[in-house]
Amino acid sequence: MTKDDSMTDKEAFLTDYEIALRAAINVLRDTIESHRMPSGLPLEPDAAALHERAIERLEALLRSAANDGQR
Repeated sequence: MTKDDSMTDKEAFLTDYEIALRAAINVLRDTIESHRMPSGLPLEPDAAALHERAIERLEALLRSAANDGQR
């Protein structure tokens, strides 16, 4: 993604930050849905619960970043 000339540095950072958060959330969701780690190993129940908590936290950060960008 290239920085548009009309975007401020903060807006460009938040956009990259949001993209990174969304990518991480998607990997965690895919892992939970497939019941497999990216390496192909089975996802243990404790690890699945940890992934779910991580998704919740990353989504909260994403919401916070979106709210900060609206100011």
